[in-house]
Amino acid sequence: MQEIPFSIPVSGVVRINEGSITITINRAETAISFESAHTKQKRISLEKGRTLFDVVLETAREMVIMTGENRFSAAQLYGVALERYPTLKRNSWGSHVIASAANHPSQRYYGSKRDYFRYLGDGTYSLKDIYLDKSNEKINQQ
Repeated sequence: MQEIPFSIPVSGVVRINEGSITITINRAETAISFESAHTKQKRISLEKGRTLFDVVLETAREMVIMTGENRFSAAQLYGVALERYPTLKRNSWGSHVIASAANHPSQRYYGSKRDYFRYLGDGTYSLKDIYLDKSNEKINQQ
C-alpha cells in the first residue's frame, strides 16, 4: 500500500446566533438549531399559590438560622434569595422587604402590607418573634 500526502485549501465561516449555528465550508452549508438550557427569563417563576412575600419570609428565617443573629439588611436577604431564584429583580425584592416591615417609614406607599419585620433603622431589619424558630435559643435571647 502506498500513501501520497496532499493538502486542500479549505475556507469556511462559522456563524453563531442566539438559537443556531451555521457552518459554511467552501460552498457547502450546514445549520444546527438548538434551545438554550439557560433561556433568559424576564420574570421570577414561583410555585402555584406562593408569592414573593412568602419567599421574603422564608429567606429571612433561613438567614437568621444561618448567621445566628436576628439582624439583617435587604441586600443580605437578596443575596441569599438570588441563589435559589436567579431571575429575582433587586427593586422588587427591596419593595417587598419594605412592605413587610410595619414600622418602616415608606411602608405606607405599598398596597400589600405585611408585618414580618421590625425596621431597626439604617437599612437593617429583624424578624418578629412570632416568625422566629423557637428551637434556636441563641437567637431568641437577643
